Amino acid sequence: GMLIQSKNYLATHGMNPANISLYGQEMNLSTWAICKMNMFLHGIYNADIRKGDTIRDPKHTEKGELMTFDRVIANPPFSLSKWGKNTADNDPFGRFPYGTPPESAGDLGFVQHMIASLNAEGVLGVVMAHGVLFRGSSEKNIRHGILKDDLLEAVISLPAGLFYGTGIPACVLVINKNKLNLRRNKVLFINAEFEYEEGKNQNKLRYQDIEKIVATFDNYEE
Repeated sequence: GMLIQSKNYLATHGMNPANISLYGQEMNLSTWAICKMNMFLHGIYNADIRKGDTIRDPKHTEKGELMTFDRVIANPPFSLSKWGKNTADNDPFGRFPYGTPPESAGDLGFVQHMIASLNAEGVLGVVMAHGVLFRGSSEKNIRHGILKDDLLEAVISLPAGLFYGTGIPACVLVINKNKLNLRRNKVLFINAEFEYEEGKNQNKLRYQDIEKIVATFDNYEE
């Protein structure tokens, strides 16, 4: 759905969808296969979707450095244990300047991989469990580093029950390497957890809910 929308968006804004280059990496074999099929179904034949472990073996590299991108969008596994802390502690790509999270929760390891994969104008949107906002020790230090470097633009709290397999509420972190002057040294918090359509097995963000979140973010409003 997202790809179709982005194609329409580009077309209406006078840009050619064929000029998008898409790259991705996924360790789970069936998720990787679904992604490949999704690309074909949307007529995107040049997407470079690799299989592998993003922390232990990032596939999108050039001359020993990580490739960097304009936009990064991801939904990494929530609070993954055994995520690769040993590798991260001796990372040849220098992806973890703020330290590594504990072995029991890799969330902020994935976030730092994504930050390292952004170019100087890059923006990142990532779905995270709420725990990343308040857990202590090394995760607190990582948050401190991200805030000190003024990378976090917004935190959007989402309704519970939106995702398959988990009822826990999630949030979207928006990280921007090139914030507008008006947004520097500030973080916008948007609480969208009460605006959704209830479903039998899963709650759903309606079009108007998404529009409201986007308008609030774009206008930088309470």
